[in-house]
Amino acid sequence: MRIHLRKLMAIIEVKGKAIFSKNFIIMPIFALGFTYLIKKVYGSINDIDMSGYTLSLGVLMNVCMTGIYLVAATLAEEKEKNTLRTLMTSSVNGLEFFLGSLIPILLLMMIVNVLCVLISGFQMTNFENWCIFLLVTTCASIISAIIGMIFGIFAKNQMSAGTMTTPALLIFMMIPMFKALNEILSKISNFMFTGIIMNVIDNISKHSTAIDIQNIIILIVEIVLSIILFLILYKKNGYEID
Repeated sequence: MRIHLRKLMAIIEVKGKAIFSKNFIIMPIFALGFTYLIKKVYGSINDIDMSGYTLSLGVLMNVCMTGIYLVAATLAEEKEKNTLRTLMTSSVNGLEFFLGSLIPILLLMMIVNVLCVLISGFQMTNFENWCIFLLVTTCASIISAIIGMIFGIFAKNQMSAGTMTTPALLIFMMIPMFKALNEILSKISNFMFTGIIMNVIDNISKHSTAIDIQNIIILIVEIVLSIILFLILYKKNGYEID
């Protein structure tokens, strides 16, 4: 499957404009505001530094709301405005559409994740921790964005996109947040990209090994499976033009 740079850049431009429209830019702004609010509410409890927990919730909000909901909603909006069909008649293939949709949202999410670190007051003790944080959050952002694309394929409009993504948002956010309450939830969380984010940030705050080989394998497998599933559904639902 070949990638035509001109078509790819056209998709990136369309997606970029959609993301930064007044309807959708509120999502990453909300993630930043949420991080600031949590910092003000929690601060420190009994002299315990809560910046790691604050950062975890902020990144979790960004990854889920911006990655899953925003991506699904923008794709649904393109269906409503027939923008998507215009792209399809230009013989845009699945890979071009995938990369063009992923690149702008990924860059936005990475910037927001870094800003969450600064807002939360979380201290990255060394360059290695920064690298691990960026690697894990980037992988998680990719996965969440692809999940958003998958939901967007089936959503008929923005309202249905919100309805369809809500259960997924609750699952990906709530299980890691409440994993301490139940051993089963903790085990499930360890296999979720959102759970891995919280584990990594928690490990960095405790100055222990930030990530292990199991977490890396899980993230890679989830990225590969989500990409394959998206490309299959993209073509199966009639968007691919042979």
